Amino acid sequence: MLGQPIEMIADLRKGLGIAGKSPACFDIPGGLRLIVTEGNSSPAPQREGRMLPPPVVRVALPMLEGESRQLIILRAEAAARPIDLVARDGRLIGIVDAKDFAALDATALTHDLDAAGKLRLARQMLDVCRDLFQLRHDVSFGRFCRTLLADLNGKPSVATAEAAVSQHFALVSMPMSVGDVTDVFVVGDRGITTSSYKPLKMARGRGLLLLDRTQLKSGSLLIVLGVDGVTTAKVPALPNMPFLTWLQNNKQMAAMVCGFVKRCVGDTAADDMAAAALLRELELFQPAARRNLTDKGAPLGAGIDLLISDGKGGVFIRGWVRDPHKLTQTVSLTASGLEAKRIDEIWSSFPRSDIDRRYDGRPMARGFVVFLPNAGMPRGQVKLTLQLGSGAVLEILARVAIGSPVQLRDAVLGSVPPEYLTTDVIAKVIAPAAEPLHGQHLAARQAPDVLQLGAPVQSPRYSIIIPLYRNLDYLRFQIGVFAVDPAMAQTEIIFVLDSPEQRAELVHFLNGLHQLYGLPLTVLIMSANFGYAAANNAAASVARGQFLLLLNSDVVPEGPGWLQKMAMPLLRRKKVVASGARLLFDDHSLQHAGMRFARDAGGHWLNLHYYKGAPREFVPALRTRAVPAVTGAALLVRRDAFLNVGGFTEDYIIGDYEDSDLCLKLRRAGGEIYYCPEAVLFHFERKSINRHAGYQRSVAGLYNRWLAGRRWNDDMQSLMARFDDMASGPNL
Repeated sequence: MLGQPIEMIADLRKGLGIAGKSPACFDIPGGLRLIVTEGNSSPAPQREGRMLPPPVVRVALPMLEGESRQLIILRAEAAARPIDLVARDGRLIGIVDAKDFAALDATALTHDLDAAGKLRLARQMLDVCRDLFQLRHDVSFGRFCRTLLADLNGKPSVATAEAAVSQHFALVSMPMSVGDVTDVFVVGDRGITTSSYKPLKMARGRGLLLLDRTQLKSGSLLIVLGVDGVTTAKVPALPNMPFLTWLQNNKQMAAMVCGFVKRCVGDTAADDMAAAALLRELELFQPAARRNLTDKGAPLGAGIDLLISDGKGGVFIRGWVRDPHKLTQTVSLTASGLEAKRIDEIWSSFPRSDIDRRYDGRPMARGFVVFLPNAGMPRGQVKLTLQLGSGAVLEILARVAIGSPVQLRDAVLGSVPPEYLTTDVIAKVIAPAAEPLHGQHLAARQAPDVLQLGAPVQSPRYSIIIPLYRNLDYLRFQIGVFAVDPAMAQTEIIFVLDSPEQRAELVHFLNGLHQLYGLPLTVLIMSANFGYAAANNAAASVARGQFLLLLNSDVVPEGPGWLQKMAMPLLRRKKVVASGARLLFDDHSLQHAGMRFARDAGGHWLNLHYYKGAPREFVPALRTRAVPAVTGAALLVRRDAFLNVGGFTEDYIIGDYEDSDLCLKLRRAGGEIYYCPEAVLFHFERKSINRHAGYQRSVAGLYNRWLAGRRWNDDMQSLMARFDDMASGPNL
């Protein structure tokens, strides 16, 4: 009688002397066997007085009349020999032999179960047995579960294919009146898989599921378990509508669904490139709304102006709080992917008169900047939580800023007014946020395009490198002087365009000058603006001269012969590796007669020029001599020495302090540096850098000053002790 429906099973075998119904024994696909008894007592499977070794599943299923159905599930090989079923008091209530097992009768298993019993049976099979017996990818077990669920829950409904979120994700909706959802399963041709994402509740008892497309096939069965029951739906076809199109067609739900998708994939974005790309696209096409506390009538105001992820787990924040009544106790930052962090204890604050002007003008608003290293990768919307003294909580919603690394870098540099920027703020907030962004920007560069106008000079002795950024005003004067200088016969001229948007303009302009003067010109077109150091390094890598002359685009020689004069110290002394020229302002006063280092009133190291502002024939400036450094506006350096120290250091931003850094590297390598007053050039100072919006609106100069001081403090101090005898003269 074993293997028949339970209500038809006869009494226990003769000789046991126990009232009740005999156990029913079934084979389950996946190599399992099932023993079923009825009654509130759960029998223990034993053999020779000992419990069977795991894995063994025992579960009680509540029935409609208050009774329970007891299940024992074990591997088929564990039931190859007789099993004793023993009650809690030690009585033998049944013996199961291998020959007792037969094909499953689903009715015997599912009839008369109440809702809790049906849910528990579904959970045991889909979750417990699937994992415990390692049946995730057993297709036959998956088919069995589909059949069982049909008997438990009736014919499945039909899911609706909504949208293809990406190549990895799909949106599907289905009825799911099951209360709070606990688990989502997909039964398909890969067995039984789970969804990592809980559904989004929608109107009319439907839910929206975000599913892995690799798990989902046409004909798959979706199973949703909730606290109140189980529901199933069949997938007729995979969605193919692009998600962004779906959002446009469902504008009323767009914000809610977009937020749902961001929350779901946010946890995997750190390790999944497709998920990270999806989040970025959603932020661009469907940016999360910001919410600041800006009601002028409220007793407390606050906002986040800027929230930047540095791409390496660090988070930079700029914001403000206006709290005249001192209501705020703590301020914390929270987001998916971030560890909650209290920031009011570590931020750097400064006045925000722009915020005060929005209110009554009284100086009460305080701005703040803070950098959180190793905070994690924020995903989706970020919350700034203000906790008041009463325990009440106010939330400000922000989103991670979207932009290129250079845009985000410049935003960090422009986040604090220069008058409030201290060394401490640079070191703790600005530098750790700007450095990785600057590095990401440099890492994105591509090999420059190289254009050659005219036949290149054969075996040049000198290579003149001229970086160009926006300002082309002085090129006709530069090239005009070059054209009448005999030294250009053994000199290659390399222009490096760091503003590639000017490519057509520059090539047309230089081609005209080449046709006019016949000078061969080499043009490097950088893929983007990567700064003065990167431009020079790119040109140095292709330069062929023994000596490199690094020349600004706003520097014009007074006449021929200047290049040989600059080279004389290098030709006479092997230890001399670099030299600089006498540079004049357009009023013929001195701009540069060598460079030195000195501290300002705040203790910061500055680059200063000897005799700046003195008459051009100021006697102390007419002597050839060793100097601590020379300006990069006109700097002649041995090519091998330049390459041996790695060229210009590229972590200075935009264009400042790279020249003194190079000179200090050359000196540390054992080289000497000279000033040559016989070489005279005019310098129309900072005509290019003043066109750089990032420099004008940021604290790049202060950042570079801090970086140089941190890196070269000891070298500058010992070097200037050596050159103290030269520290006299007007307008130092």
